[in-house]
Amino acid sequence: MAFDPFLYVAFLIGLAAGRLVHRRTRWFPRALILTVIVLVGLLGASLNDASPGALAVMIPVALGFAGLVLAVTAAIALLLARLRPSPPAAATGAEPTERFPLSLILVGAVCAGYGVGHVVLLPTGTAIEWALYVLLALVAFDLPLMWSGLRSVWVPLTAAVVGALAAGAVFAAVSGVALPVAMATTLAFGWYTLAGPLVLARAGALLGLLAFLTNFLRENLTMVLSPVLGRRLRGEGLAALGGATSMDTTLYFVTRYGDRNAGSLSLASGLILTVAASLILPFVLAFPV
Repeated sequence: MAFDPFLYVAFLIGLAAGRLVHRRTRWFPRALILTVIVLVGLLGASLNDASPGALAVMIPVALGFAGLVLAVTAAIALLLARLRPSPPAAATGAEPTERFPLSLILVGAVCAGYGVGHVVLLPTGTAIEWALYVLLALVAFDLPLMWSGLRSVWVPLTAAVVGALAAGAVFAAVSGVALPVAMATTLAFGWYTLAGPLVLARAGALLGLLAFLTNFLRENLTMVLSPVLGRRLRGEGLAALGGATSMDTTLYFVTRYGDRNAGSLSLASGLILTVAASLILPFVLAFPV
């Protein structure tokens, strides 16, 4: 899905439309939020592909692993922000006063999606693709591209890579999971549809599910935590948390809660990490597990 060319077509269509239509109406932010909720619900429904027993065992472990990755990545992003020769510009992301916290809505959407998917067979693969197309087009419609922001793209890239390496090493040491498997899980940078199958083929179904869930939960936790952490981490930090997903599913959260002008940076870092993951994971999993 990360290399689906139609994702970029949808983004370019939204970008062009935004340059042609200058008037913004109330429907726009509502449509964005509704699309995000639908997408997260579909992601929750996709979990029904795994057995309830396996999920019950692996979800707590994967949740802790994903939390570790995000915590280390956030700490490194904050450290890099302090070490920069000049402080970054103040975030221009909206600080919305929402009637109901979006974080709780997203948690509810994941649970509701899983519940609905448990009783109704949903074409989650196709539906997720189309929801992503709509989301990218809507985000691009109101996205100011600031090419000057690419000068600091090294910040989310460094935080994401160092955070993945450190968290993978810690998890391997504490859990006893083979280091190549732990590293392959974290160096997927949230790309769960890549990490799960590759680890499964190399290390078995259980660890494949762990890799899938860890990256799946990383993506969802980034969405849930962005409204809380955005003011502190800014666009650079949120892009690091999103990893590969900062070019698509978490792009909205980077620009809304981190920095509205961080769109170019988020797109670039997400694309670089996506390409890096596709090259690194087969190499890492070539080591004995």
